[in-house]
Amino acid sequence: MARRDRLRVSLFPFMSVLACTIGALTLLLTAMSLSAVGAHGDSERAYARSLAEVEADRASIEAERRALAQADRAWVEVDTALAARGLSSGLSRASIEREIERVEDHSRLVSSLARVEQALREVSRERDAVETTLEVLESRRETLPILIDPTGLSRHLKPFFVECDEGGATAYRASDALRYFVPLESLSPGGDYGRYLRRVAATPGALLVLLVRPDGLATSRRAESIARGAGVRVARLPLPGGGELDWSLLRIAEGVP
Repeated sequence: MARRDRLRVSLFPFMSVLACTIGALTLLLTAMSLSAVGAHGDSERAYARSLAEVEADRASIEAERRALAQADRAWVEVDTALAARGLSSGLSRASIEREIERVEDHSRLVSSLARVEQALREVSRERDAVETTLEVLESRRETLPILIDPTGLSRHLKPFFVECDEGGATAYRASDALRYFVPLESLSPGGDYGRYLRRVAATPGALLVLLVRPDGLATSRRAESIARGAGVRVARLPLPGGGELDWSLLRIAEGVP
C-alpha cells in the first residue's frame, strides 16, 4: 500500500514535446525536399540554356572558321594573280585597289585603242575606194575630149589659142583646123613663135589664150613672157587632162561650117 502511494512521474509533457519536435522536423524535411526539387528544376533549365548558348557559340565559331578558310583561299588566289602580273604577294588592300584601278584604266585604253584602230581601218577602206574612184575618173579624164567653150569671152575679143605641153607650144586656128607646133627650146621673140605673135598683135581685139596642159606649166610661162613682150594680151586656161581638143563650139561661135 505504501508503494502504491508513492509519487508517480508523468511522461506526457515529454512525449508531447517530442511529438512536436518530430512534427517540426518532418515539416522542415518536407520543406527542404520541396526546395531541393525546385532548385533541381532551375538547375536543369539553366543547364539547358547553357547548352543552347554553347551550341550557338560553337556554330558561330565554325562559321567564322569557314569564313577564315575562304578568306585564306581568296588571298592565295590574289597572291597567285599578283605573281602572274609580276607583282609581289602580300600587298595591302590599298595597293591592290590601286593596281585594280590601273588595270581597269589600261583595259579602257586598250578598248579605246581597238575602237580607234577599227575606225582607222574603215577610213582606210573608204580612202581606198575613193582613190580607186579618182583613178577611174582620172583615167577617163585623160581620154575624154576637152570642149573649148568661148561663151565667157567678150564679143569684142578675137581669141587665138596656143596649147602648151611639156614638149612645146602648138598654135591653133579653128577656122581650118590648122596646127603649128614650136618646140619649147625654139620659143623666142625672133623665131616662128615671134612672127606668129606679131600677126596676133596686128589683129584688133586680139587675145592670146594659152591652153595649159598639166605638164605644160614651164612652156606656158615662157610663151606668156614672150607674148607680153610683144604687146599681146594674154589669158590662161588650164586643161584638165590629155584628151583631144574639141573646137565645135568655137566654130559655131565664129560661124565656121
